[in-house]
Amino acid sequence: MRINNYIKFVAFAMSAFVFTSCLEGDDSNTPPNQQPFVMITNNPNGGTLVNSGLRYFASQALLLNPTVVNDTMTFAVTVQGMAKADRDINVTLSTPEDALDDYIATDGIAYAMMPSNAYNLLSTTGTIPKGKSYVEFQVVFHPSVIDLKKNYMLPISIASNDANLPIASNYRAIYYHSIGNPIAGLYSWEFIRYSTPAGTGSPDIHTFGDATFAPSNGTTVTGFHTGYYTTPNYIVTFDDDGNGNLTNFKAILDPAALAADWDPAGIAVATGPTITTNATFTKFTIKYTTLTRNVTDIYTKK
Repeated sequence: MRINNYIKFVAFAMSAFVFTSCLEGDDSNTPPNQQPFVMITNNPNGGTLVNSGLRYFASQALLLNPTVVNDTMTFAVTVQGMAKADRDINVTLSTPEDALDDYIATDGIAYAMMPSNAYNLLSTTGTIPKGKSYVEFQVVFHPSVIDLKKNYMLPISIASNDANLPIASNYRAIYYHSIGNPIAGLYSWEFIRYSTPAGTGSPDIHTFGDATFAPSNGTTVTGFHTGYYTTPNYIVTFDDDGNGNLTNFKAILDPAALAADWDPAGIAVATGPTITTNATFTKFTIKYTTLTRNVTDIYTKK
């Protein structure tokens, strides 16, 4: 499955009211008093979310599939504080290397600049037409040439616009980044549930699908879920000696999701989760039981 199925921007034309409403109450929102300004938006699913800047850094993670040659990401530069641009607004983008450390105080990860042969920013200039509120840009990544064990970033920033509109300092950039993690990526998923904790007989549910191991750091993945009840996410951690030796795998179900959804329903984990893997770390089996069910989730790397 192609990465752009996960994070591709869906084209949209939204009023300035939607975005400025989203930004109200954001202490770092600039400029003040809702005067017209420009910003970058990165919204994979349409809707009203911004998904750019440091505040939404996690939303700009790249889940790279090394078997894919080209994957195209689409983002937009939008004008805010007016429903539509009252003139053509020409904007220019840049890829500033000094932005690599913008997030290091938060996640502690040192990112290297994405190699020049790993991406192609199709254009660094574009025009928000009069009567419209945005202009789209595209960047093509080449996962097959990227070392997925390294931490890379491609920061793309609004450099200028010829209407001299202020640029929102907190949403002026998009931080496409890949976190080096040896087990992150796209997986096939098999879910098996038995109607008793013993897990005997035939399962009452046996389904297949897809999953994504999203890296939180070099030794943690999350974002993929179990198939049972409200399907909370797993959080998997492990040790990595840097030489390909991965040990001490541990899996938990997201405690916040259990507290919010399972506890009120009287569902409790009785045993597990336990996680096992094969010698090449390409297949993971997670098992647990509740007071009434026996659950197995199997993930096989694509």
